[in-house]
Amino acid sequence: MNTIKIDKYFKGMVAHRGLSGIETENTIHAFIAAANRSYFGIECDVYPSKDGKIIITHDDTLLRLGMLNLYIPSFRYEEIRKFSLLDRKTGNLSDHLCIPLLSDYLQICKTYRKHAIIELKDCLTNEHIDQIVSEVLAAGLDNTEFSLISFNDKYLVYLRKNYPEIDLYFLVGSVTDKVLDFCEKHKFHLDAYHEAVDEAMIKRLHLIGLKVNVWTVDDKDTAEKLIKMGVDFITSNILE
Repeated sequence: MNTIKIDKYFKGMVAHRGLSGIETENTIHAFIAAANRSYFGIECDVYPSKDGKIIITHDDTLLRLGMLNLYIPSFRYEEIRKFSLLDRKTGNLSDHLCIPLLSDYLQICKTYRKHAIIELKDCLTNEHIDQIVSEVLAAGLDNTEFSLISFNDKYLVYLRKNYPEIDLYFLVGSVTDKVLDFCEKHKFHLDAYHEAVDEAMIKRLHLIGLKVNVWTVDDKDTAEKLIKMGVDFITSNILE
């Protein structure tokens, strides 16, 4: 299995939770697979563990990827790392697949020179957000080498106030005038469901220096239409 190639002149492809169309999402395997391809950036999702470690997982339970109905943030990381995850290729649990730390992902992005795109999930306090920023900077990534994204507007407002230079994206499923006004007011880029954007909206944001990412696009024709519309980035599980 391999990626599906699209417009070779477009340099804004983002690997969704790593190359999750081939490898198990949000694992070292998925991040390495993406890092060895032409992606501009690699996206991941973060939660806190019980002992305050920043871990990478999209779900807050192990039910979908680990076949266990356990609430992940209620465990210490030394316990979390022992849970095996399903290998996407075989459909079986693998001892070689586990939930990684944010620091593991950051090292891959730094080594392979990929833009780090970190989605802030639920259960984060301001202290956790400060910790995430600190870990990113400690990994040697500057403000041009990472972005923070979230559906949570309060997270983003806190970040804009305390870290004004960081690249921030507001994640939304639908785009309204209220959303656009909010982005314009706080200088948040837009990260929207791909069916919610149109060319006029993209131009409106571009005129004030804001960028547009769309998610999650796995159809080649759809992606190439979005490129013609002027999107800056496309998040995908399999397109490259």
